Amino acid sequence: MILSPDPETPGPLPPDDARGKGVVSKIDSTNWKIGVRFDLPLIPGIRSITQFRRPVLNPDKSPGTPVTLTLSIDGAAPTTKTCDLLVIACEPRNLSSICDYTATEQAVFGKLCNFTFHTTLVRVTVPNPAPTYGIILAPTEISAMAGHVSGFRNETAKQFSLETANSMTENLVTVYQLQGPTDTPMTEAEFLANLEQTLPTLDWWPYPDFEIVTDSAGATVDLRTPYFDHFDIDGLRAGGPWNYLSLQGKNNTLFVHGSTCFESVLQCWQYGGLLLDHQEKLGWSLPTDKTAPIIVLGAGPSGMMFAHRLQGLGYTNVEILESSARFGGKTHTVTFDAPSPDGQPTACELGTCYLSPAYDHMAADFAASGFMEGNIREGMYLTADHQDPAGHTIRAMVTTGQFPGVPAPATLMDYDEYTLLKGYYEANQPFADPETWMAGFDADKVKAEIFVRLAEYDVLLALYRGLTLPMPLSAPTELLQYDSFYDFLAKNDLLILTGMLEYAYSVQGYGPLKQIPAYYGMIWISLPLTLGLIFSDKPAVTVLSKGWLDIWTQMAPTLAITLNAQVTKITRMA
Repeated sequence: MILSPDPETPGPLPPDDARGKGVVSKIDSTNWKIGVRFDLPLIPGIRSITQFRRPVLNPDKSPGTPVTLTLSIDGAAPTTKTCDLLVIACEPRNLSSICDYTATEQAVFGKLCNFTFHTTLVRVTVPNPAPTYGIILAPTEISAMAGHVSGFRNETAKQFSLETANSMTENLVTVYQLQGPTDTPMTEAEFLANLEQTLPTLDWWPYPDFEIVTDSAGATVDLRTPYFDHFDIDGLRAGGPWNYLSLQGKNNTLFVHGSTCFESVLQCWQYGGLLLDHQEKLGWSLPTDKTAPIIVLGAGPSGMMFAHRLQGLGYTNVEILESSARFGGKTHTVTFDAPSPDGQPTACELGTCYLSPAYDHMAADFAASGFMEGNIREGMYLTADHQDPAGHTIRAMVTTGQFPGVPAPATLMDYDEYTLLKGYYEANQPFADPETWMAGFDADKVKAEIFVRLAEYDVLLALYRGLTLPMPLSAPTELLQYDSFYDFLAKNDLLILTGMLEYAYSVQGYGPLKQIPAYYGMIWISLPLTLGLIFSDKPAVTVLSKGWLDIWTQMAPTLAITLNAQVTKITRMA
């Protein structure tokens, strides 16, 4: 198997018509060796997969017409700004009525769809007996995407351990709801009404006494936002992300919003790097004058990170225009001094929350730039000394609806136990005798098999999707033949990974395995993530001691950000 020595270094696969079949050998579970033979057609002069180079996607350079923006700042009289490069880091569809988009651009944006994400902070009284878990997730509700409560995270336990949280009188808890694509998304009031009506009826909700938190102005502490702009399987097969990529640089415009590739901060950071590292291949170039005016629309993570990258390249005239009164986008960290042990603040995450081993490179870059001072990456634990008993975690999964056709296990299962049992169920069902379906279950054997299949998944990932992060530069035709991520797992004998992927992918709000295209599954469950799960000595899921917003707060003073900037017209073409 030929891999790039650094997973962050692009190692493109051959063009679709030159790709052969990958033959995956069985993997020695003791020595963890991967054997792969690539049967490629003989091409003169080609010695390895990494020698292939993809064709230029966008050979046309942008016209020289500067971009003109009409805007009002803090409600003042309209004014104009011009720039040599416009970077759209906000939702591009929100600009349709004010920007002179081309028909091609409108066609790309018109294929996007999204979910609606809602989180609410509640204050709970710790019951007696105290809860066994600090994070509970319901895969069935997440799959339904009907806007019902699908899980919660005890923020006090996240920060200080469940043992510490249970010793207190009150805790702070974030409750999750998710709605699928619809023309009429639920309003904030509808989400809150649903929460208040259904939360007390859930047999896995451990806090009978709760109240929704309000701020000093009496406003509910919650977040309702469009979430995970993406293309459905038909849109992917029609070339959605790669048509999007072909727009880059045209009309002096770049797009770096999460809709370009994937919602998460990590993929937005990687996508910015991809655009800058592949300028020639993508057929565009940055201004040669390092003092050229550049305007970034949107002070969310993607806009701030891209502006930071531009400054790192020596550009001295980069301004971010943000329509709201805050920066940070979908990062919503709210900090409370109470309830809290010993007066220590609790960072509650209503938006961006977790990190995985795949974030290591990005986190190191942030740290080197001085954006993570005092903000520690840490795990989440049951015990105050962080020495959790073997086989027990702070996370639990709701089993309701997850084991159809067989006697259901307990309603709540520890995450590690659920991962193994769900994987065993999916890989072996239907069972000849449903009543005795667990007779062949051996946790150690299933765990070993999961690691074997995870390594095989990595081989298929390299073969189908390639190693360029965060996405391949041309459509991975073979991967797009699968109707869903679950379809990909089933047809490649990888269903034993289902339980693990439900948490690693679906629970993050990126869609059910049986509905979301395999392409997006393999964008998120990338090689750095899977290798980290296997080999990293860090916890698989980590959080930040001061919260994600603290990163943007430390970054903001290094950038030129104008808040409350309402853009009313964008002209890019003469």
